[in-house]
Amino acid sequence: MNVAQCRLNHEQYHWINHWLERWGAWVHSGRLDKPQSNLLAYFIATVTPQAHHTRPLCNDDDGLLISRVVDTVLAADNPAFGILLSYYVQRLSRYSIAVYRQKTALPRNISTRGGNRLKTPSLATCRREVDQILEKSLYLLHPALEQAFNHRQPAAKVKKVA
Repeated sequence: MNVAQCRLNHEQYHWINHWLERWGAWVHSGRLDKPQSNLLAYFIATVTPQAHHTRPLCNDDDGLLISRVVDTVLAADNPAFGILLSYYVQRLSRYSIAVYRQKTALPRNISTRGGNRLKTPSLATCRREVDQILEKSLYLLHPALEQAFNHRQPAAKVKKVA
């Protein structure tokens, strides 16, 4: 299947973009790394002022679910995973991601008017690649994420023992 055929419609794009933006804010807030199971850490967190998040977050259940789906779908594609994290978690623009990719790109065999030769890809080529990789990633994530949301089970209630 050609990358040009891997496109989401307008409604699908906005649905997955909405969830990935909230997931990116959730990951960026550090909630993925800091479970509040420690009672002392909970009390310290309530006393010390917390940074106010301007980005809307998803809840922990949704964040963990989206993280599992992203890890599963993009496990074998490190560049796509890195671009997705840069775009949604760190909120870098597509242009800045392309600039970084162009600066770190290794020379590759590129066909030119003078024949094939090793060249570093241009910024325009890197911009096209970033756009295509993001588009392909969203196309692959959408059905898996939609299925995960439709078939998720509610979290079990914690019972007090004492």
